[in-house]
Amino acid sequence: MRIHNIQDEQVLGAALMVLGLSLGGAAATAALLATVHMAQTGPMCGPTLGHCFRCVAACALLLTAMSTAGAGASLMTSRRAPCPAS
Repeated sequence: MRIHNIQDEQVLGAALMVLGLSLGGAAATAALLATVHMAQTGPMCGPTLGHCFRCVAACALLLTAMSTAGAGASLMTSRRAPCPAS
């Protein structure tokens, strides 16, 4: 028999949403640093020669933040019925 606790899923979903929001803040900071770096180095970094680690890190953090927050939201909204007692 499998016990299914909806409250535990909602707590985990809320924690994942908070983690996603904090990763979103880190992504915004990384994007700001990448923008400043591209403005300072000009033609050395950007659309002409490809992007450096700062741009890639900002994109990776953004994707991680969105997927983590999405997983948390799906856990918080799932309303599965408990397994019937056998």
